[in-house]
Amino acid sequence: MSGNREQIRLATRRLVLRPLEPGDALALEALCGRDFAVVRWLTSPPWPYEEGSAEAFARAASATPPANGAGEFAITLGGVVIGVVAIKADETLPGEEGLPTLGYWIGRPFQGFGYGREAVAAACAWAFEASGTPALAARVFVDNIRSQGLLNALGFTARGRMTSFARPLGEERESLVMHCERAAFAWPSAAA
Repeated sequence: MSGNREQIRLATRRLVLRPLEPGDALALEALCGRDFAVVRWLTSPPWPYEEGSAEAFARAASATPPANGAGEFAITLGGVVIGVVAIKADETLPGEEGLPTLGYWIGRPFQGFGYGREAVAAACAWAFEASGTPALAARVFVDNIRSQGLLNALGFTARGRMTSFARPLGEERESLVMHCERAAFAWPSAAA
C-alpha cells in the first residue's frame, strides 16, 4: 500500500470504521472465524476454521483500501475490532447486478447494542456519497430475522430470492435479495 493513499475513516457516535489491516487477523479469527454462531450467517468463510484464512482475508483487504464507495472496513469500538462491514460489487444478485452490495458481521460479545446498525448506516451513507450510486443491494438468509430487521430499518426492502452455497454450512441456502434506493435510505443523523 502506497504511503500517499488517502485513508478513509468513518466516525459515528460510538464507532470508527477504518480500513482493515493485516494486524486485525487475530480479532477476525476470534470473533468470526472460530465462532460458528457468527460465521453461520455468512456465505464464504470456511468451517471449520482453516489456519491462516483470517490472515489471508486481512492481508487481501488491506491491499485495496476503501475508495469510490467500495471497500472493507474494520468496525472498531475504542480501538478494538468488533466486526467488519464491506461494500463491493456482487454480480451474482439477480436484478441487482452492478450495484454496490453490503455485507457485515459483528462479533457475538458485541451484538445487541446497536453497533451493527450504527456501522452499516455509516458505511451505506459513505457508499451513497462516494460512489453516487442510486441504490445499494444486500443479501440475507431468509431465516436471519435480526439482519433483515436491521436492513429494513435502514430502508432496504426485499426484491427477490436466490439460493447460493453457504460454505460454513456446506449447503445451498435461500436468501432474500434486498434493495435500498438512495431516497429511501434512513440517513444517519449527526447525533447518531
